[in-house]
Amino acid sequence: MHRPTFIKQLTAYLLAGKSVNLHAPHGRGRRQTLENLLTVLVGVQVQKIDLKREQGMWNDWLKETLTLSGQVIVIIHNIEYITQVQKAALPSLKAFTLLCVSELSMGDKDMLEIEIPEMI
Repeated sequence: MHRPTFIKQLTAYLLAGKSVNLHAPHGRGRRQTLENLLTVLVGVQVQKIDLKREQGMWNDWLKETLTLSGQVIVIIHNIEYITQVQKAALPSLKAFTLLCVSELSMGDKDMLEIEIPEMI
């Protein structure tokens, strides 16, 4: 696992119910970070969508997500590809812990801003 200390810290934030905007430039390992994160979130309800690759699945994904209850971590990867219609639906997800993943900071005052550290 890459960046185990970082993954542990990120997991703690999410399990505490803190929404996070995770950002890093292209090539820094956002996808690998998510893969590592999913391995430690075993037993936790996670709903994930990649807006770059799964844009056409949004409506079904959103309907399914809104039926969930309890602690749910909602991961929206490549959120910079969000459409206006999708953006309008984001408030309906506020009951969940959000992890938005992008190349740039979203500047959302209600979310922790965390940049993926460079590999040393």
